[in-house]
Parts: sequence; structure tokens; C-alpha cells
Amino acid sequence: MRELRLYVIDGDEPAGRWRIVDRTSLEVADGEVWATIEGLPDDHWLGAGASLMLTPGMHVWVSAGSQRATFAFGPLEVPAPRAAHPWWRPLVSWRDGRRHAPVSLPT
Repeated sequence: MRELRLYVIDGDEPAGRWRIVDRTSLEVADGEVWATIEGLPDDHWLGAGASLMLTPGMHVWVSAGSQRATFAFGPLEVPAPRAAHPWWRPLVSWRDGRRHAPVSLPT
């Protein structure tokens, strides 16, 4: 089972600022999304089905075009599970229990 978080933003809402925690992608499900990354000169206009790769430490401003837009942040890849050595298992189980979202809530 996976948790899906879809965000819906109307065209008249102000842009939201997101802090990227893990390597992830911004994926547009519906509408048109404007995204800009702090410190970079380019703006990105993404339509439905488009995505933008984001890396840890980035601060991204996201807004809708003139209409409503639906988007999500999703991992780029799912790591394959590997067997851990017996002495390593307690640390692995502790770490896996401390997973966090790839992005922070908007600030």
C-alpha cells in the first residue's frame, strides 16, 4: 500500500514554498503548474503528465496557471530491498521506522 498526497491549487491562490528533503519529482496530474527553484534563473511551466526532478535542499515555489491544477511529489525510484547482515539488522529496522516525507509542508 502507498500513501498518495495530491495537492490542488486554484489559479488565484498565492504560490506555495516547499523545502525538498529527499530526491523527488514534482508530477502534474491536471492543469498547468508554474514552478521556480530559489537561486536558479529559470521558471518551469508544466502541463498534465509532465514532471520536474528536485533534489534535497532545494526551495521550490509552486503555483497554478490561470485555472486549477493538481500535482503531487513522488519518489523517482523505489530502492530494492537488500538483506542485511545479522549485526546490521537492528539499525536497519530502526532507520526504516523513521522514514519521512520527501518534501516538507508548504511554508
